[in-house]
Amino acid sequence: MVLKDFIVKMATLFGLGNFRVMPGTLGSFFGLLFYIIITQNLPTSLMVFTIVVSILFAMVICDIAEKEIGEKDPGSVVLDEFVAMPICFLGVKHFVPAGIAIWKIWLIGFVIFRIFDILKPLGIKKSQNLSGGIGIVIDDVIAAIYTNFTIILICLTVL
Repeated sequence: MVLKDFIVKMATLFGLGNFRVMPGTLGSFFGLLFYIIITQNLPTSLMVFTIVVSILFAMVICDIAEKEIGEKDPGSVVLDEFVAMPICFLGVKHFVPAGIAIWKIWLIGFVIFRIFDILKPLGIKKSQNLSGGIGIVIDDVIAAIYTNFTIILICLTVL
């Protein structure tokens, strides 16, 4: 039981997901901080490896947490947003025009990710029909991939 309690704590990012106001936004914010502090300076291959391992880890953790909490895709589980955020910025630095502060790209990416995650357009909502941890995590992964493409498109056409 202690292990399952710890797993639920991990899935809720040690209680952040229990905040009544915008728990997914908090999970995303800490995922952005994780990217900024830990993963942004990794070589691309190591960053991809870290992202893949994090996603697989999150799928297992979220699956167990969903069963323990007793509801499908509980709102308190925010590990999915956390692990998806680095995907938003994978390879983006190669497309950022000179003179654009990187923090602006992070802010744009954060907002776009939250929009995709909340509205769930373009098939994202359907992906939640998958069961367990896969269903919990995959919609955020897809939202992050869409965010990544959108940021690159913005860098190439608008900035």
